[in-house]
Amino acid sequence: MGRPGIQMWTWKLCVFLSWMCVGQAVAGPQYMVAIPAILESGAETKFCASLLEPNETLEMSVTLMSKEANTTLMKKTYCQDFHTCTEFKVPLVQDEVVQNFVVEVRGDTFYSKEVRKVKIKVYRAMTFIQTDKPIYLPGQTVQFRVITLDSQLRPVNQLVSV
Repeated sequence: MGRPGIQMWTWKLCVFLSWMCVGQAVAGPQYMVAIPAILESGAETKFCASLLEPNETLEMSVTLMSKEANTTLMKKTYCQDFHTCTEFKVPLVQDEVVQNFVVEVRGDTFYSKEVRKVKIKVYRAMTFIQTDKPIYLPGQTVQFRVITLDSQLRPVNQLVSV
C-alpha cells in the first residue's frame, strides 16, 4: 500500500466513469435482440427482441443481410415496452456462410444500428451402423442395423442403396 492517494484517485475515477456510462444508458430507450450465433440452413428458428422505456414512438427493424439478398425478419413500430419472439426460416445455403444480422431502432430523436455476424451451417445427415456384439469369432454371422439421422436426431425418410 505504498501510495494510498493514487489508489484513492484511481478508485474515484473508475466510479465516476462507470456512473457516466450508467447515466447515459439509462437516459434513452434500451433494446435487446437475441439470436443463436450458428443457424441451421433451411431450419425454422427464432429470435427474441425487447424494447424498454421508449420515450417516443420507435420503429425497430431486424434484417438478415447477405451478398445475394436482404431478408427483413421484423419491422414494427412501438411506443411502449414490449417483448416478442419471432420465428423465421433460415435461408437455404449450399455451404457454410456468414451473414450480417442488422438491428436498427429509429425514432425522431433516437437512432441506433447494430450489426452482428451469424453463421449459417449445413448439417448433413449422419449414418450409424450397429452390430449385435462387439467381437465376432471366425465363421459367425454378423447381425447389424443401419439408421440415418438428421440434425434433430430424427430418422431420415429416404432410401439408401446397398
